[in-house]
Amino acid sequence: PPLLFLGEGPGGEGERLGYFDNNFRISAPIIQYNSVMRKTLNPRRWNFQPSDAQTEHALVKELDIHPIVARLLVQRGLTTSEAADLFLNPSLDRMHDPFLLPDIDAACERLKLAIANHEKILIHGDYDGDGVTSAALWHRALSSLGADVEVFVPHRKRDGYDMRRPIIDLAKQAGVTLIVTTDCGIQRVDEVEHAREAGIDVIITDHHTPKSTGELPKAIAVINPHRLDSRYPFKELSGVGVSFKVCEALTRTLGHSADAFRRAYLDLAAIGTVTDVMPLINENRIIVKHGLEQLQKTKKAGLRALIEVCGLAGKPLNSVDVGFKMGPCLNAASRIDETQIALDILITKDAGEGARLAQNLNDLNTQRKDTQDRIFEEALASLAGQDMSESRCLVISGTGWSGSVVGIVASKMVDRFHRPCVVIAMDGDSISGRGSARSISSFNMFDAVDKCSSYLVEYGGHAHAAGFSIDGVNVAGFREQMNSIAMEQISEEDMVPTLDIDMEIAPEDMTLQLLAQLEQLAPFGNENSQPLFVSRNVPVISTRQMGPDNRHLKVSLKVSGVNSRDIVEAPWWNQGGLASSLEPGTSLDVAYRPSVNEWNGNRSVQFILEDVLPSAW
Repeated sequence: PPLLFLGEGPGGEGERLGYFDNNFRISAPIIQYNSVMRKTLNPRRWNFQPSDAQTEHALVKELDIHPIVARLLVQRGLTTSEAADLFLNPSLDRMHDPFLLPDIDAACERLKLAIANHEKILIHGDYDGDGVTSAALWHRALSSLGADVEVFVPHRKRDGYDMRRPIIDLAKQAGVTLIVTTDCGIQRVDEVEHAREAGIDVIITDHHTPKSTGELPKAIAVINPHRLDSRYPFKELSGVGVSFKVCEALTRTLGHSADAFRRAYLDLAAIGTVTDVMPLINENRIIVKHGLEQLQKTKKAGLRALIEVCGLAGKPLNSVDVGFKMGPCLNAASRIDETQIALDILITKDAGEGARLAQNLNDLNTQRKDTQDRIFEEALASLAGQDMSESRCLVISGTGWSGSVVGIVASKMVDRFHRPCVVIAMDGDSISGRGSARSISSFNMFDAVDKCSSYLVEYGGHAHAAGFSIDGVNVAGFREQMNSIAMEQISEEDMVPTLDIDMEIAPEDMTLQLLAQLEQLAPFGNENSQPLFVSRNVPVISTRQMGPDNRHLKVSLKVSGVNSRDIVEAPWWNQGGLASSLEPGTSLDVAYRPSVNEWNGNRSVQFILEDVLPSAW
């Protein structure tokens, strides 16, 4: 693909624009353009995905699908009619057999015994959206089967992450004889041994990466598709996905209907899968597609109230609604207050309580946004004057920061600088801290953190994200070693942000009819992004700022024949400052994700902008 270059124009009165070809030779005439236009340029490389006309044609013929849908399928690695059909038709009968999970039989037998003997069971969850939906699913499923079950979800700061000895001791005092972990536990070797010594059996259900040594806790069952000896055909289940499969296996073991179980709990499984940003492929795609349908008509009082407070009532729900509206509200409970609030809204059967909890979560989410914005600005300020060429992995620490939101801040830093980032919230005396790490696709964050384990008190995570606790005296050494690892593994090219463009299309070809065809690819999310298109030479009619603090931008584009006005509205999130830069009459090459805008009963095509470049002519 062509690479944009910039240079000073003759006499310094402007700047010039051109393109390099693959051999870095000028391949387009140099043109002059106003320096104001330069502000619109986002330093991202447009990477056009390859096509395979022969394979695409075969899919069109065999599956009777639109050629653009066929190209998108092939670009996603679905090159056979069988694989493409499985993707386009993610039916529940195509889910994998839960009895392929490791230790599943032992888990079902122990749970069956506990239910029959009226043993007290404790479900130990986690504090994020995946953890609380997992815990709620276990509570509801076991209660419906007649179990004596209680749930514990930790407070981020007071209890910390994962199962710990104090909780085991309290469980012993309460008469608990079986603990089931969900979305945690895979690395708790010593704690499981402590529970055994206290006469408590443990079943671990988790999806996080086991210890690099391969050592597993000596529990009654350790159910994790990432186990080296796992026969399960799909490893990327969320924590609630693993719980869903185990509870289905238990339901079947006790002679109950698997179909009824799925209808009852797919909504919770979908929420946890989306909020944990799991890849929406294979079985996750089935869970989320059908889970969204169940969520639309859920009878769970708390979920209905949450849908209402998020402004989604009466609307078709999609993965974006869950990931960017409902999920953040659930996560706000543990970030700002008590995780229990999020659990309560998922298990309550009282509509009044559901409404009260939903409003509480919405208020907490507003507070979370304010806190995270402040820390992000302070983190940016801490980098002022730093030579970024010497920092392949950013490790930033500060006091007065909430450890509950540093993960979000780390993600925003990755978006800003396109390199791995670790943000550490130190206590007031900088004696200890809690860190969250986020990564780019070319750098396995868990492996890197694991290699720095000598500096850490404890840690966990996976390829894209990790969390840990650290003593203050070790922060400098941790920073140096993380950056050393990153310098070896991350190239300059890895740090150039790219937009993976699916294809170029004439703007007038993006019709409502085509959008209906593209919806076959939903639900969209991690590893199945909403298609990204480029259209060239699209004239700007007008621009205006919109949203809180004029944060966003709406661009009106001239597209002949697309509707009666020949206008497509194109929102560009968080780019309100460019309103005066995109002058009417300017022609742009636009990268966008198409969607349907519904207003006052009218439906029209809109382009959600991702990037723009001045059109070369």
